[in-house]
Amino acid sequence: MKKKNTKSKPRRTLHLDTRVSQEESNRIRRKAEECGLTASDYMRKCALGHSPKQHLTDKEIEAYMSLYEARRDLIAITNVLKGKTEEEKLSIFGDESFMKKWVRGVRTVLVYWDNKIKMMNE
Repeated sequence: MKKKNTKSKPRRTLHLDTRVSQEESNRIRRKAEECGLTASDYMRKCALGHSPKQHLTDKEIEAYMSLYEARRDLIAITNVLKGKTEEEKLSIFGDESFMKKWVRGVRTVLVYWDNKIKMMNE
């Protein structure tokens, strides 16, 4: 049998009123909806110093997954190249300067994607 949670959140019994214009009300409600919150929850979080995050759209989730898969593939390629000798790498790329630029570019892209993924997961 599941135990009941003895620590409950304090009931919200107080009511604060604030005056806003119709345009402000529309913006608050739209932003709250984008974050998956009620207007009340959104305003409470903002007032208490939190920054509510927008939910990802289906297109954004699809793009995120595509980036994640591409990142995984680039890491796999980079790991394979780490196990190769300089001569083997040169035979794959044909040109040492191109090879070095490619490896630097992949590192830059991976760092960028890692930062984006961290931001999206926050």
